[in-house]
Amino acid sequence: MGAEGAATPRAVGGKVIRECSFWYEYAYYVKREIERAGYACVVSNRGRMPRTEPQRTHARRAQVQHMKRPDGTRGRYPSYYYPDRVASGIISADFAVYRKARAVVFLHHNSAGRWTSRPMPSKILYNRYNGRALAKAVADVLNRDVLNHGMPNGGRKCTLETRYVDATRAAGWLNVCDDAGIPAVVIEAAFLNNKRHAAYLADPAKARFYAESIGRGVVHYLRRGQPVRHRRVDVDAPDEGSFGYARESRRLRVRGAKKLLPYD
Repeated sequence: MGAEGAATPRAVGGKVIRECSFWYEYAYYVKREIERAGYACVVSNRGRMPRTEPQRTHARRAQVQHMKRPDGTRGRYPSYYYPDRVASGIISADFAVYRKARAVVFLHHNSAGRWTSRPMPSKILYNRYNGRALAKAVADVLNRDVLNHGMPNGGRKCTLETRYVDATRAAGWLNVCDDAGIPAVVIEAAFLNNKRHAAYLADPAKARFYAESIGRGVVHYLRRGQPVRHRRVDVDAPDEGSFGYARESRRLRVRGAKKLLPYD
């Protein structure tokens, strides 16, 4: 709370949809779908327990584990487990490593400027070694049941995209999970600046169905029993996701970040 991410440009159905508040309310339904299938599910947030209602009640209902480390003005910082992985909010990925998660889903929305009704590039981001099967399972359910089936998108489907290069959005989180052998995805399927997407999510019944659909995708993945394809063996061996690979990272001084690449 206080840094809520994407938001609708104006009120839809009498309310402005804000990314963080939306998922405080509806993450419960993702969790419930997974638990109904017999799997444990933990919801976490990098910040502190909300002080405002109804977010506080929603957090209690979903039993959200709060990391008490909101980003604030700190910017990027290193992973505890893999200190050459640097990103804002990376404590959420570290929590997944600590919990030895079988899969991780970062619940987000997207936004791309002003109001529009044109088809949007809905996507699921995934970690390059372990995440594709999880991403495909979630995208398959969203494409079958949500996008263009209640949530109009001009026939455009949800696609998959890997992220792993230093300083690119979500790469730090995804790389930490990859290093630990954990499949991970970031949900970027709904655009809050799209009038049709926003109208769909403003309807409580449809918003619940959207969240449940993500949960069903996770369950489909877990039931298949996909083997872990990769774990990072040598934590001192750099790659494209190591801090300093990107030009913008070379200009930064990040306390505790491990530099494995020969850049000044």
